[in-house]
Amino acid sequence: MPGPPPKLDRQRRHQGEARPVMVSMTARPRMSPEPPKALLAASQAAWVRLWASPLASTFTESDVPALERLFQLRDERARAFRAARRQRLVAGSTGQPRLSPLVTYVATLDAETRHLEDRFGLTPRARLTLGIQLGEAHRSLVELNAEFLQQDDDDEQ
Repeated sequence: MPGPPPKLDRQRRHQGEARPVMVSMTARPRMSPEPPKALLAASQAAWVRLWASPLASTFTESDVPALERLFQLRDERARAFRAARRQRLVAGSTGQPRLSPLVTYVATLDAETRHLEDRFGLTPRARLTLGIQLGEAHRSLVELNAEFLQQDDDDEQ
């Protein structure tokens, strides 16, 4: 016996498709935690800007440790980049000039930072991937309902 017959198109729920999350431009976060200790002033200012942004309304308390790690990585990258820029070449094992190991360290920090930025939707492409749409606050509830009902009508056809 081959199993149950396939569902009709109008019965499918499209479980694999992510629906966009609308983030109001006036949305405020539920909390605004203090920045991690010992960050550079620029990193602390970036932390405050993030938590004041509408995107912060999508974060939960369980996201805070990973966000702290992200800002610590950004801070460490700024310090390492500053040191690498001062001395790009160092003496190798036989005295030859070679690129500072800090340059490789900065690249490693960049990769981990990009990973966390993508996870939290901190770049335009990452927001698209996560289905986060900013700037929809001007749309009325009537418009949103009409769009929703139109999608349902399209699904039934």
